[in-house]
This record gives sequence, C-alpha cells and structure tokens, in this order.
Amino acid sequence: MEEYSLLNLESIKNDLGVLLKGIGVSLKDGFENGSKEFSHKRDANDMLTKYDTETNNKILQYLEKKYPDISIVSEEADEISKTSEYSFVIDPIDGTRNFVRSIPIFYIGIGLVKDNETLLCVTYNPISQELFWAIKGRGAYLNNKKLEVSKRTIELADIQIRTVPDKKKEKEIVFKIIETAFQVKNEMCCHHEIAGVACDRYDGFISKNSNVWDYCQYLLVEEAGGRVTDWNGDKFDLSKDNIVASNGVIHDDLLKIVK
Repeated sequence: MEEYSLLNLESIKNDLGVLLKGIGVSLKDGFENGSKEFSHKRDANDMLTKYDTETNNKILQYLEKKYPDISIVSEEADEISKTSEYSFVIDPIDGTRNFVRSIPIFYIGIGLVKDNETLLCVTYNPISQELFWAIKGRGAYLNNKKLEVSKRTIELADIQIRTVPDKKKEKEIVFKIIETAFQVKNEMCCHHEIAGVACDRYDGFISKNSNVWDYCQYLLVEEAGGRVTDWNGDKFDLSKDNIVASNGVIHDDLLKIVK
C-alpha cells in the first residue's frame, strides 16, 4: 500500500469524523435514556455495557467496508489482521465508568497507526459535541479550531494521573504532585485527559498500565506543541504501557516525579 499523503489522511479524518458524529447520536440517546446495566471484564472496575459492543461493531462494519485493506485493533473484538502496514485502533467508549454513572465525560475514538506511531487520531464526545483530531505534521484541532498547549509552570499546573498498578507507587506519585503542582485530577477518561492537555485545559497527563486504544490519541498533544515520552523520558510509541504527556514546560518536572 502506498504511503498516505496529507491529502489522504485529511480524507480519512473527514470520514471518521462523520462516522463518530453519526454513532454519537445513538450513544447520546443511550446515555440519556437507555439502561445503564453493565457486566465486568477483568475486574469489578472494568465495566462493559451493551453500548460498548454495539458501538464497536458499528465502527468495525464501517471500516471493513470502507478500508478493507487496513488491519483493525479494537477494545471489544478480536484483532482483524490484513497485509497492510497500517492499523485502525478503536475505543468504542473511552470512559465507560463515567457513562454508567451518568457523568458526561466519555469519548468514541479511532486512530490510524503505523509502526506503533499514530498518524491520525479522531475522538468525539457526543454530549459536548467536541471532535478532537490531529494529523501528523498538520496540527491538532477541536472541531475547526487549532489547538495549542498551555505555557503554565509546575506550580500552576493541573495534572491528570491514571491508574498505576502498584498502589504504593501511585500514592507516592500523587503525593509528590500535590507537593509540587497546583492540582491532581482523574477524570476516568484517557481521551478527555489527553485532549485536555492539547487544548490548554490541563497541563500534564501521567498514566501506566492502559492500552493502545487509550493512548493512541497522544498525537493531539504532540501536534499542539506539547511533549510526549515514556516514564524514562524516551520517545513514546504504542508498544509502551506508560506515558507522560505535557505542555513541555513541566515535562522534566513530571519525569522527576515518576522516576
């Protein structure tokens, strides 16, 4: 398959934006009027609703028909492998816990990936109707507004931290952030938190032990002028389960905290 040009990626981004907005209508209705019954996957905090699987299936059906040569990795189905070097990565509902608890912070997200690097990402909140997207080398956007990370220093920073499997380590990190930054948060939605760094709502994002569909939106931060690495300060890619994304100003401060 030929390399995707910016024009090709723009076309794919437009397709995915229309797709997510369309699916978002039924997901919004489910959020406001549907049953919030759920089952568990790995543990009691890993929730699954019928809307996760329905949304996943709708996206799979569309992508298999529209882009039959591209592999697909999704949270709620087995991997679909093709000969292409490219893969779509799907998170049908990032923030299922929020969805179940009637908190309007959840997103539908898709990334186009090659060699563990995101070339294009799109994520949509059907309640706020915010569509975040980025194309490698072209910038990051909220709907049609170009994004830029904050310039805040660590003393003024709002930091998002996600689950760290070692609770003792997690507490140490949180305590260090409390001592150093202005505020620690956890909105229970990676796409929201990463997009928030890209659009100047938050200043940093720290996470470990999440998945490729959670992290593939990292391109938003890079394209908004921020910095993204693993916990060692090395280049981040989607083979890694740990990430630090920031406005760049506070990045070294965050690396000192997690090391």
